[in-house]
Amino acid sequence: MVLHEQRENKVMARQNVYLKQKTIDGIRQIVDMRREEGATASDANISSVCSEMLELGMRVYLNAKKRAVNDDERPEDKLMKELAKEVVKSRLASQEILKLMFDLQDIKSDSRNNYDKLVDRLKNQTDIRIESVFNGS
Repeated sequence: MVLHEQRENKVMARQNVYLKQKTIDGIRQIVDMRREEGATASDANISSVCSEMLELGMRVYLNAKKRAVNDDERPEDKLMKELAKEVVKSRLASQEILKLMFDLQDIKSDSRNNYDKLVDRLKNQTDIRIESVFNGS
């Protein structure tokens, strides 16, 4: 199969490419579908579809390679990063909820409720829990 196309005033290089029959049949199907949709013969032909598919495949391949380089992270590190994200989101959400709750006048006026004491108690309970989990394992 010979590929040759002119697009955006750029002449594309001619190249011989060998394709499986199944691939050629698939390309012909795409050409036929595009022509049925109203594309002209110059817009939808084997050369233009092959070129488009090769460009698309090349982008997919290069993105996969780029992702593979970035995915050199160990699964354990990925898990820790995801857990850290979830913990931070949970913490921020909890802080916002507590802030909203302590802004309510009924809660503010009740002397039994003290935001600073609650935060200190939560920190202490967290430290105790973390200590028991990591020393218990």
